[in-house]
Amino acid sequence: MSQQILRLARPTKIELIRLRRRLATARRLHRVLRDRLLILTQELVALYREVVESRLRVHEEIIRCEKELVRTSSYVAPWIFEEFLNVKIKSFSVVLGSRIVAGVRLPLLEHEVVEGRYDPSVYPITLKEVSECYEDVLRNIIRLAEAEISLLEVGREVQKVKRKVNALENLIIPRLRATIKYLRMKFEEREREDKVRRKRIKQILTRRERI
Repeated sequence: MSQQILRLARPTKIELIRLRRRLATARRLHRVLRDRLLILTQELVALYREVVESRLRVHEEIIRCEKELVRTSSYVAPWIFEEFLNVKIKSFSVVLGSRIVAGVRLPLLEHEVVEGRYDPSVYPITLKEVSECYEDVLRNIIRLAEAEISLLEVGREVQKVKRKVNALENLIIPRLRATIKYLRMKFEEREREDKVRRKRIKQILTRRERI
């Protein structure tokens, strides 16, 4: 912890008042930043859990979809499957938005699937099941991407706020307190010297009056 005092142009009582105000402001800011750091840390933990769970979910769904695909491909020709996908999914898009959490802008990803018109009776129902399975995988991959990006952004903000909190705790507030203490001691010393000086002057004047 640094106890160095701040450089002052003139050590005056007005400067002492200013330093006390700065110290009060620094302490208020420190409390606000600590509260924000707590909120961000809680959000970071929640996002980390979400990322872990999303990765596991995506992995399990991919395995399930691959099994469905292998089972379906054993009696459905590849060209039928390709034709089905071409008519079922007309377009696919991802819409990028944002949300604010504890002052941090985080991504918000939404996907839109526009299905084409087709006759379900023409194709085996298992094709639809496989298609929907992979759509779920894609949906969860998008959620995973959103959570991973959010985790990185919140992590960066946590480090940034931590640096500010540490600077206030270990540098700014200790220096302000040390400088205030130094000025207070300096002024007290001046007052003692002034009292001694006034006392001596009074004694000299008293002696002269007696003479």
